[in-house]
Amino acid sequence: MQYTAPQEFAPLKPVPHCLSPEEYVTLLHPVDCIGKPGLLTLPVGENPVSWLFDSEVLCAQLNTYLYSPSYVSLNRFKGKRANKNLVALNAVYVDLDFFKMLAWREKSPSVVQAAYSDHLRRQNLPQPSLYVHSGRGLYAIWLIQEMPARAKPRWQAIQKALVGLSSKFGADPVCVDEARVFRIPGSINQKCGRKVQVSGGTLRRYRFDVLEGVIYRACGRPTRMEFHERKAKKVHNHSLSSIKMPKGLTQKKRHQILLDDLEIYRFYLGGQIPEGQRNIFLHLYATCLTHILPPACIESEITAMADVATPGMKPGEVKTIINQAVKKAAGPRLMRIGKDGRYTYRGHTFCEKLEISAELSRELGLQQMIPDEERRRRKAANQQAKERAKGRVPRKEYEENSAARSKPWEKYGLKRSQYYARRKVGTLPDIPST
Repeated sequence: MQYTAPQEFAPLKPVPHCLSPEEYVTLLHPVDCIGKPGLLTLPVGENPVSWLFDSEVLCAQLNTYLYSPSYVSLNRFKGKRANKNLVALNAVYVDLDFFKMLAWREKSPSVVQAAYSDHLRRQNLPQPSLYVHSGRGLYAIWLIQEMPARAKPRWQAIQKALVGLSSKFGADPVCVDEARVFRIPGSINQKCGRKVQVSGGTLRRYRFDVLEGVIYRACGRPTRMEFHERKAKKVHNHSLSSIKMPKGLTQKKRHQILLDDLEIYRFYLGGQIPEGQRNIFLHLYATCLTHILPPACIESEITAMADVATPGMKPGEVKTIINQAVKKAAGPRLMRIGKDGRYTYRGHTFCEKLEISAELSRELGLQQMIPDEERRRRKAANQQAKERAKGRVPRKEYEENSAARSKPWEKYGLKRSQYYARRKVGTLPDIPST
């Protein structure tokens, strides 16, 4: 069955070609965004100059920079525009240098844009939020809902995948870094003397996880959810006796495993937690973070998880969980485990609160979220496996298979010692008929 792109990828009204530089920058970087976009300008006869501006300030001063080659970053930073200073991921993009490709060298940007749009449709990929004619080449920009800097590895993987999917249109493989800047519409490309302009797009901001999924499908790779499903299935297919019960774990390590179990459970449910479990799921997720992360990092992690796992929760409920977790994580750290104010639930308690049965825990191969009965069963299975490795068998099995129970010598009318002596030399008589 052919895969169909999500409805949210349906285009909005066509983007007007007269989109002003200020409208373009405001679309990229809304006033209430996190971090600051970077501006790079190349005054004639002078050294390049780079600044970070608030979006509102940048728009107010933008006209003064259009008389020389000027560029704006698609992501946002703090301090200065550098990869290490990334604050928020705002877009994925490709720079199509189609003029370097023999097939497109003599074509106009409009013709290449139409062909590239058709290429995306055939790959079941969404149309870019913005197309920009850069003077010689073409930019394709997909705006995304703001992502924190810690998501950079996932973002970089998508960047590289898009370049691979766009290679026949001259996609620049170097244009995959987070500090990349693109020419501002309204400025002049000094290399060809043409004006940079917006030439189309959907104006949409896409959810990164959905965009990530369709790009991976187009590459023939499993989506993030499919990867976790395969991982869970692989664990399930393992011999249950090989599941080792963690011993001597630190609280940090134990809660990291609990976080992994929560993720496996979430993907088992399809990525989102059903109503009735959302509040407790997010509370348990936050509890694990208090044992792993510093207080300053907890709010963004919980907010990101709430967006993808519990979208139906009220903002006030999410904020309450965040405030409680930050307070717990900021408390004093005492040597006695569980006595420093942070919650330390048992794995059995996680299962009770989320209504996870022993059968489901076993099916998903959970390592810490285990009901007590399942924990006892695994412990017994592991012990039995160890005994068998030493050449021992359970007493019941031994007795069922033991010659002492079946007494084969009686069938020959012999005593036990006579039976074993004759069997050794192969002189057992025929069994007497009854």
